[in-house]
Amino acid sequence: SSAVPSAGGGDTIFALSSAPGRCGVAVIRASGPGSRGALQSLTGTPKVPPPRVLALRRIRDPNSAETLDRGLVVWFPGPRSFTGEDCAELHVHGGPAVVSGVLRALGRLPGLRPAEPGEFTRRAFRHGKLDLTAAEGLRDLIGAETEVQRRQALRQMEGDLGRLYQRWSHTLTQALAHLEAYIDFSEDDNVEKEVLSQGLLPVFFSQIWGSGHAVSQPGVTSGCVPTVDVTVQALEQEIRGHLRDGRRGELLRGGIRAVITGPPNVGKSSLLNLLCRRPAAIVSPTAGTTRDVLEVALDIGGYPLVLSDTAGLREATDPVEREGVTRARDRLRQADLVLAVLDASSVSSTPVALGAALAALDPPPDTPCMLVLNKADLLGGHRGSLSTTCAQGPPAPPATLLSCKTGEGLESLLELLAQQLARLCGDPLLGSPSLTQSRHSRHLGACAAALARFGCGDSGDLAVAAEQLRLARQELGRITGHVGAEDILDIIFRDFCVGK
Repeated sequence: SSAVPSAGGGDTIFALSSAPGRCGVAVIRASGPGSRGALQSLTGTPKVPPPRVLALRRIRDPNSAETLDRGLVVWFPGPRSFTGEDCAELHVHGGPAVVSGVLRALGRLPGLRPAEPGEFTRRAFRHGKLDLTAAEGLRDLIGAETEVQRRQALRQMEGDLGRLYQRWSHTLTQALAHLEAYIDFSEDDNVEKEVLSQGLLPVFFSQIWGSGHAVSQPGVTSGCVPTVDVTVQALEQEIRGHLRDGRRGELLRGGIRAVITGPPNVGKSSLLNLLCRRPAAIVSPTAGTTRDVLEVALDIGGYPLVLSDTAGLREATDPVEREGVTRARDRLRQADLVLAVLDASSVSSTPVALGAALAALDPPPDTPCMLVLNKADLLGGHRGSLSTTCAQGPPAPPATLLSCKTGEGLESLLELLAQQLARLCGDPLLGSPSLTQSRHSRHLGACAAALARFGCGDSGDLAVAAEQLRLARQELGRITGHVGAEDILDIIFRDFCVGK
């Protein structure tokens, strides 16, 4: 039996959907009108298993009838499938020869072709199985490397962010419908200037529709219809509040950029090696050993951290070291978190002195900082007063004692570091879902600007006001993919792995 496309039309795609390389089980997926025929061809039987039930089958090359493997197959008739189309999966042994043999067999069937990166998810979007925010959440879930990243991605994939934006879009649609209906039905130009600000729109609708058509809004007394102006102002404030989240979602998604900074020979490279548990950086008693920026990715308490070791900050005479210091200061300006390392044996224990030592490194004014007082193994009687200052908290900067040589204080450092990361990113499971993409911020900013223009006009031109609502709704639709999605689909789905 050959894989002939069914009446649904279109082509059928296939790909390895599990990770490439040798493994116990590999999953090969097909989606499209020819997936049923492909399953019949490779199993050598016209009967497919019951929907969504795994069945053990001998998998054969349809040309030679040679057995390629013996594995599990599953049939997902559309629309109850991931893509919304007919889908088939083959769960075969994960040896490279088995996988390549099955893929070659699929490629020889008429109407089938290898999938492009992200094409399965793109088809799911096309068939309304998920919106663009959920698709982005799925991509982030696949790429999640830490526990907190996984939580945020899963929440977005399950639609929390999309539902928030859809609620806003529904509010705009409701307001726009009332405004356009008034424009269509009203013949009294003298009323137009008062409609937005004095609540005449609800009165007008109660006259033409009756009181039973009052608009239900959260927080509004039953039977009371708020003016469009009040609704739009409230929505603008909510969107702007959503935008003022300190980039928490974006930081969590991409990793918090932390920079180790300090004078030469205080143990910055030793700290990097201690945290990543390997000799990633060269450590030497010679001042100025670190010249370039060295970067490692870490998981600290479930939060993703991109940690950079930089050159010691001083007035360098050597041109190579001077370039290293310049790069260190550039990276410091880009940091989300600063780990300032000082020699514990040579600093004063007073909060004011520690604050001054941190200020001398010239960190960015609004960037969170923490002090790491290294070489605690060299402390004598000075230890008690420093420990007291570290535990004291504000107004002193967050600080901890550490010995990179002995490992003393490592647990306290990790605990303090995790607290700082939690302050920056928050808990993705609590409160409103966070922004995770710069494109979301861009479209929401444009949406809020259109809403602000809606309330600025004194001319009372309702047609202009309605156009601002249309623009705002369009910007929201571009985030979820319900309006004008074509120009951003390629950007989103090209970063998916093949088979997803």
